[in-house]
Amino acid sequence: MVRVNLLNPKNLTDQHLVAEYGEILILLKYIKKYPSIENLPKKYCLGKGHMKFFKNKLKYLKKRHNLIIKEMKKRGFKTNKKVNLKNYNKNLIKDWKPSKKDKEEIKKRIIQRIKLKPKFYKYYRKSHPKEFYINLIKKA
Repeated sequence: MVRVNLLNPKNLTDQHLVAEYGEILILLKYIKKYPSIENLPKKYCLGKGHMKFFKNKLKYLKKRHNLIIKEMKKRGFKTNKKVNLKNYNKNLIKDWKPSKKDKEEIKKRIIQRIKLKPKFYKYYRKSHPKEFYINLIKKA
């Protein structure tokens, strides 16, 4: 499974940003290797089907990756990879907009993860209490 966090990148922890930056690239490699769009989930989901859901939403993934890069640079992280869609079938290059329900689902998941390892996360490379991170996600 790969992470596509849907939320405004400014509300994500450093770890979420860096992970999503790389995992969108992994997702694109998967789509290039397995481009069939048969049996795509009709709605956003976590777990099984999560990667398949994004197979025909490459325009969204590219825009998302660019937002992640912009936020990472604001926080002083180096980035060296960009999404290039020129070798993908045009029927895969579609946009998408997450619903409020989709965002609530990912918020719940991220908050669960933060509660499991609150000392692991940072924001602008600084540690904060877990409530800080939880409030950041809730505001997104």
